[in-house]
Amino acid sequence: MRKKINRPGFTLVEAVVSVAVSALLILVLSRMMISAMQVSQAGSSHLTNLLAADVMMQQLLEDLKQTCSISSDDADLAVGKMNIERLTCDESSATPHSAAISWKPSPDGLGFIRAAGGSEHLFYPDRKITIEFKRVLFQPRNTAGMLVNLKVSTPPDKSEEQGFRRFVYLESLPENRNKTSAYQPVECR
Repeated sequence: MRKKINRPGFTLVEAVVSVAVSALLILVLSRMMISAMQVSQAGSSHLTNLLAADVMMQQLLEDLKQTCSISSDDADLAVGKMNIERLTCDESSATPHSAAISWKPSPDGLGFIRAAGGSEHLFYPDRKITIEFKRVLFQPRNTAGMLVNLKVSTPPDKSEEQGFRRFVYLESLPENRNKTSAYQPVECR
């Protein structure tokens, strides 16, 4: 007669099952971590694009509000090429003068170039940036404004794109100043 011996321990089947369950658990956890990192990267890209668009839009608004002449035609403006004269003051004097400012896309399609005073600044060379400018005339006085459409995306697949669309009244244009300064409000009786 054989006696059954009870020894504490694992059988081979129990060990294989525990290894399989552990591997499955590690697989599920690693997939969750990869997914969380992708969401974090998308959020970071989203915030970076928002910041890039905001910084560029603020500089564009500053330039356009002080614009005293625009030498670009509508075709150039539509593709993001803008040449203006802007009112400015030097740090050494308080006398205003005009300075030539140009905005244009970079040759490789990444970033955007602003040239002023003989120097160029390349905004965000790691981002795809498109800008469209459009002149807008208001009736009955034919005062002018500029519609700016700015888009910033993450290359190469543009998976994350942010944009701003702003209207800027060109208050420093001489023709706008002449027309608006003569404006008299209508009195209601």
